[in-house]
Amino acid sequence: MFEIIFPAWLAGILLSFITAPLGAFVVWRKMAYFGDTLAHSALLGVAVFLFDVTNYYALFIINVLLTAILTITLEKSKIDPKMIVYRRLTLQQPILLVLVYGVTYALWQEQPLKIALYLLTLYSAIQAIFCLIYLYQMDKDFSQRNKIEKINPKFFFTTWFKQNLLQIFGATTTSLDKFLAVSFLGNYTLGLYTVCIAFDSLLTKFINMLADYYYSGLLNKLNRIKSVLAVIGLISISALILVPLLAKPVIVFFFSSKYAEVAPVLIWFIVNAIIAGLSWVLSQNMLLLGKQVLLFVRQLIAIVVFVVLFYLLRDLQLYGLAYAFIGASLTRLLISLIYYFKYPITDILVSNTTE
Repeated sequence: MFEIIFPAWLAGILLSFITAPLGAFVVWRKMAYFGDTLAHSALLGVAVFLFDVTNYYALFIINVLLTAILTITLEKSKIDPKMIVYRRLTLQQPILLVLVYGVTYALWQEQPLKIALYLLTLYSAIQAIFCLIYLYQMDKDFSQRNKIEKINPKFFFTTWFKQNLLQIFGATTTSLDKFLAVSFLGNYTLGLYTVCIAFDSLLTKFINMLADYYYSGLLNKLNRIKSVLAVIGLISISALILVPLLAKPVIVFFFSSKYAEVAPVLIWFIVNAIIAGLSWVLSQNMLLLGKQVLLFVRQLIAIVVFVVLFYLLRDLQLYGLAYAFIGASLTRLLISLIYYFKYPITDILVSNTTE
């Protein structure tokens, strides 16, 4: 388990160091804009020069760097209220993956892991090239429309530290649930849990996109909270109605009948995804106000709640894991509501106009 989880954890840590200083937060402050787009293009060349690209660890490092370029681009794309580049990248990612892996499978059938890693690197490189083009365009457009000011070093490093604190903590704890599941519930339950993750991650991804839409609105002095909450409400009601009806046939179709026992408990993971998504939407104000330390405290409290509930409910197996998640998410949502009303954005003019 450690050998599987460690590379993902390390990638998260490295990405947090690379991307933490960047993104829309600094741009919203209008203190600086990182216009050195061409500097990013040197990352791949440096990696290829310094490392043997046939080595697994070299491929790992290259993919971290290429993913950092994607992350930087996604963050900067939130400056645009219409989120054109953000939407392009969101649509582009699955299409490129299907093309790279699909064409390879169609021509040469199933390939070993080593080839799969090469294909992942190829996909990341293609995506990074598009991102560099988008970064150049965004830098050029932003520079033409706005006055660029030199950033205050103290502000930069303070923000960098707080953002790293939040991101490193997230990267470190992201697999805590899987460690607890395999340690207390066994590999079989962990397998069932991964099926639940596959489904609730779809809803989580969509709600996170709505959170980014809300965040982009705040950057551009647009209050989109009502429209975002309305869409989340419609999606949540639809999911709560459809999941109990369609869970079993869909699981059997995609994962085989041996995972059908997951169907009754799946609805609780969907409920958790909705609650967790709402807490993240309500956290966007805190990101803009530079309150990452308070968000860190919120996450820490929620994790303690999750671990305690999981231990107390472990005999319920997958249901106990779901209930522990819901308890932790409700804790985050409650704290997020307190933060939302205690720390409103008052130092920028947020209009009542929505798109």
